[in-house]
Amino acid sequence: MNIGLIVVVSLAFPLVWLSACTDRRSYYQAIKLKDAILEILQSIAEWENGRLSVAKMLAFKSYRSNLESKLQMIRGYVLIRFLTGIPRKKNIYEVCALLQEFYECVWFCPPGFRQQAEALARQIKHLLK
Repeated sequence: MNIGLIVVVSLAFPLVWLSACTDRRSYYQAIKLKDAILEILQSIAEWENGRLSVAKMLAFKSYRSNLESKLQMIRGYVLIRFLTGIPRKKNIYEVCALLQEFYECVWFCPPGFRQQAEALARQIKHLLK
């Protein structure tokens, strides 16, 4: 009897803890954050192949605020991070800082900045994996 009770409590405790620290809205925001990250990675891949449209190029300007707002809406980020497979919060904030610089390199495209944009793209991809 005691062993059965211990097993039930040990299995139920993580679920109760998870439900106390997070909510359904946070989980859905984490899913949206993951979709935004995939969109960023897809846009970078299209840029590397030379098939990035102007609309997606301009979207790089809004990705930063989009990521930051989604991060602020997620409660219990550490727990949800493992459920959804999203990167660390610190890495996402670093990417937010790099996205503006990457946008300027891609949009204004001065001579010699292609190498800098490629280096930034590699760094962004590394941080978001």
